[in-house]
Amino acid sequence: MKTILWIVAFFALTQVLGIFVGVTLIENAKMVPQIQELSIVTPEQSTDPLFALVFLLYILLGAGLILLVVRFYKGNMLFRFLEFFVVASSSAVVFFTFAILLGADVLTAILLSGILAALFAAAKFAFAQIKNATTIISSAGVGALFGFSVGFIPTLLCIVLLSIYDYIAVFKTRHMITLAKELGTRQLSFSVTAKTIPARKEKETEVKYVERAQKEGERMDLGSGDLAVPLMLSVSAYKLGSIGDSIAVALGCTIGIYLTLWFVSKRRVFLPALPPICLAGVAALLVYKMMGMP
Repeated sequence: MKTILWIVAFFALTQVLGIFVGVTLIENAKMVPQIQELSIVTPEQSTDPLFALVFLLYILLGAGLILLVVRFYKGNMLFRFLEFFVVASSSAVVFFTFAILLGADVLTAILLSGILAALFAAAKFAFAQIKNATTIISSAGVGALFGFSVGFIPTLLCIVLLSIYDYIAVFKTRHMITLAKELGTRQLSFSVTAKTIPARKEKETEVKYVERAQKEGERMDLGSGDLAVPLMLSVSAYKLGSIGDSIAVALGCTIGIYLTLWFVSKRRVFLPALPPICLAGVAALLVYKMMGMP
């Protein structure tokens, strides 16, 4: 149960940080038009439902490339380079937001965030213990940037398509399980990890303790995609009216991840996390709106 609670806490922290970053970008872009240039799409694409198909195509292409690398490449350098690039580019969004809040102009904020993000990503090489921190901050950056860039309807369609893909990747092709196992063993910043290890008994030898710890210890991982994708929906929901919409989605998603992890822990099975998480988020938003909340 402790591992579940830790993973849920990591998930909730990502949602809170990401919503803060996304809403800050949305509001500041109204006063400083240059911030809107950070958007990953054009103004026309941001409200185009067909963008969801383009986004899914990129996801499929990326997954295919990683699968090829995992199958034929047994080294570490390429994975470390990929980790550095992902962490640096996505965490820069978070650092940029805080620089803007501290009063920096856009150019200065870009320079500062770039330097800090590169140092942050490099720190992971020296301190492997910060893996969860790098995953949370980079996932918050990705989710916030997407939610800032794209409207609610295209984002919702992206979520639906990604949930279908997640289902197929886990239950049909099963390549998501292969990726999770392979990337998990490399301790990369593409998932958050929670572990529980039993206490050593009195007079227990080290060898016996290690053997027992391996049997009784529990480990649980949640991929960065399962952190960032629900956040995309939470941030884009802000555009429907208020911060309450974002909070409703995030709260529903958090309940969804808890129930999903509880089921996985009880049944000892692999499940696609996105469908139940995002369904719970959308359901919470509908309840919030049906209550007549703004």
